[in-house]
Amino acid sequence: MHLVKTSITLPDDLLAEAKTLSKNLSALVAESLREYLRQQKVKKAMESFGAWQEEQEDGVSMVNRLRSEGGRDYAGRAD
Repeated sequence: MHLVKTSITLPDDLLAEAKTLSKNLSALVAESLREYLRQQKVKKAMESFGAWQEEQEDGVSMVNRLRSEGGRDYAGRAD
C-alpha cells in the first residue's frame, strides 16, 4: 500500500477529541474514512433495490434488447 501525505483542516474541538482517542491521528482518519466510504456504498446499494420493479420486461429480454440496439460495441468489443 502506497501512502500519501496530505493536509486536512479540522475544527479545534474535533482534533482535540480525536487525539484523546488515538495516538495515531493518521490511522484514525484512515479508519474513519474507510468506514464512511463503506457506509456510502451500502447506502447506494440499498437505494438501488427495487429500481427495476416498474419494468414490464424481464431481465434477460432487457439485456438482449440493449445489446442489440447499438451493435456489440459494449465493453470496447465491436462485431
